[in-house]
Amino acid sequence: MDTLLLLVALLPGFLCAVTVNVPPKVEVESGHEAIFMCNVKVTGSTKYSVEWSYIDQEGQRNRIATFNDGKTLVDPDTDFSSRAAIRSDNSLVINDVRVKDENEFTCRVNAGSEGTGEGSTQLKVYVSPSSPELSVNSQVLSITESVAAEVGTCTSRNSYPAPTIEWYRNKVALNAGVEKTADLYASSRTTTEASGLYTVSSTLYLKPTKADADAVFSCKAVFPLPGGLTSHMESKEFKLSLHYYTENVKLMVLPDQPLKEGDKVTLRCEGDGNPAPTYLFQKQKANGDVDDLNSDSDGNYIFKNISREDSGSYICEALDFDSPEDIVLKKQIEINVHYLNPLTLIPSGQVRHSVGEDVPLSCIGDGSERPDLVWKKGNVVLSSSNRHRLRNLSYADSGVYTCEATVSTVPGLRKEESVTVVVEGPPDLGPESETVDVPSEGEMLTLSCSATGYPEPEIIWHPADLKPSQTVSGMSVKSEVAVKVTSKLVNDISCTAKNTIGSKEKKFKLSISSMVAPSTAPAQEQSGGSSTAIIAVVVCVLLLLLVVALFYFLQKKGKLACGRSEKQPLSQDPASAELAVELKSEKRNEQRVLLGSRGGGGPAAEC
Repeated sequence: MDTLLLLVALLPGFLCAVTVNVPPKVEVESGHEAIFMCNVKVTGSTKYSVEWSYIDQEGQRNRIATFNDGKTLVDPDTDFSSRAAIRSDNSLVINDVRVKDENEFTCRVNAGSEGTGEGSTQLKVYVSPSSPELSVNSQVLSITESVAAEVGTCTSRNSYPAPTIEWYRNKVALNAGVEKTADLYASSRTTTEASGLYTVSSTLYLKPTKADADAVFSCKAVFPLPGGLTSHMESKEFKLSLHYYTENVKLMVLPDQPLKEGDKVTLRCEGDGNPAPTYLFQKQKANGDVDDLNSDSDGNYIFKNISREDSGSYICEALDFDSPEDIVLKKQIEINVHYLNPLTLIPSGQVRHSVGEDVPLSCIGDGSERPDLVWKKGNVVLSSSNRHRLRNLSYADSGVYTCEATVSTVPGLRKEESVTVVVEGPPDLGPESETVDVPSEGEMLTLSCSATGYPEPEIIWHPADLKPSQTVSGMSVKSEVAVKVTSKLVNDISCTAKNTIGSKEKKFKLSISSMVAPSTAPAQEQSGGSSTAIIAVVVCVLLLLLVVALFYFLQKKGKLACGRSEKQPLSQDPASAELAVELKSEKRNEQRVLLGSRGGGGPAAEC
């Protein structure tokens, strides 16, 4: 036996061996490239040829391509003629893989007289489906039904291999089996399309409960991927339309905070039935009777402007005739409306007081809660109590004083009342005099007077020809004038403020640094005035000398009698006598001096 085995081993076919290794399976997604590896090992020879083939639908082997001496030859008229090639490493490459390419492929190696070898591999193609489609039952499902009802159908199209469909409620798998039960199951159907792809649909049957009213349902299509992986696509979410009777009623007040007069308040009644029940609102009277209230169909009763009279007990009843008789569908709630009564002020309205007086202010207020009272002027708090006293009134104290009432436990509850204080008195102009420095005469200067008082003061300027401009702000009046400074106005400008109660004057003193006019034109005017005065003096002196010469001439002619009494008339010359009488009263001293200068002794002669 050993000799026989040795002889067989020495035969030519056993002196070399061909080994072919291929992977058992090649997995690829549709449209991608498939690569089939073929590892060849030949003992004793390095020359061989490679042939790749596949098994067709009839079970016949068909060659795809061969590889020999570094050249690839692709067989025509096969499904792979335009898409196949053999690489130098003996691997087969097929481009644009399709579902119908899924088959068994064989790598055959021929080493001639040294022998042959082959290996086969399976191609697995994968196609991902489109997003799942939902068809939801639009009918209202009742929770009182005894068997499961159709909820919806989930469809996954165009995938390979066929996917599985899973149902979810609130993101949790329902684990619906295929066996029909009274509570939950799913019915599935798979269809093969002409393209070789699969369409899978699953219909969910469920007996709903009231908890499903707010539940969110969805489905997922789970499909395989190359390499043993899986993926999924999820549908849109949907809710069920359920019918169930009312078991509980809730009555609430909105807003949920202390209520005050003037608020918009809503009484809201909610029942847990579907469809929602109708609601009946009532207000209970003190004697136990009730008044029906008109509410809207959504279970709301609205107080647009609630008042203290709306305080009391309110009842809401849900009317659902599907509910069992032993279920109480009525709720009751209390409403308490807070309020403040109008404030009483002492004094009130508008009051008038004189400057320097004291004015006590008092405020009285009450309501559903004891209010906090403060006195304010504008935004400034004057007193954190119901009393405040104005002392030694000034004009600045005039204005509106407000008493404000609030309740700290009721946000927004507020009441206020105001009194107007008018402070009367004579005008106040400030200092009685004001000195104003002026660089030079002829400057333009603006002077102003500001007076405070009530009634509103009137401001009058002196000199009267000044033209003032006036502005009024509250109890203050401001008047301004523009003047040209002259020496005449240095101490002659003043303003007077007066009203029905009194008046006050303010004087302005202008302090001129230089009396020289600031411009050329006034200097020429001053020079011309001086020349005129000099000429007048010269004329007067000449006239006086002329009169003296006339007296001297008359005396030389004997027309004047010297040494006579002043009362003696000059009858011999009426003209001279008339002139002498006139001169006697005006120039008596001058005549005496001149006539006495002739050298006569004794008393001076008078003419």
